[in-house]
Amino acid sequence: MKKFLLLFLFIPLTSCLEKESCGIIVQKYTESGKYFFAMTAIGNVGGSNGGGDVFGDAEVNKKTYESYNIDDEYCIE
Repeated sequence: MKKFLLLFLFIPLTSCLEKESCGIIVQKYTESGKYFFAMTAIGNVGGSNGGGDVFGDAEVNKKTYESYNIDDEYCIE
C-alpha cells in the first residue's frame, strides 16, 4: 500500500518537472544546416527580483521546425 501511495504522489511531481522545460518561441533560425527555436521560459524562473525573461535555444529537427510558429508554446522532451 505504501508503494502505491508513493507512486501516486510521484506521478504529478514528474509532470510538473516536465512543464519547466517549456517556452514560447520568439524566433526561429537555421545555422549550419541545423534548426533552432529561441524561446522565453514559462513558469517561476525569474527569481525574487522579477528581472526580465529567461532566454534559451532549442535544437529541433526540420519537421518540428516547420510545425511550429513564433508565439507557439514548445516543450523540450
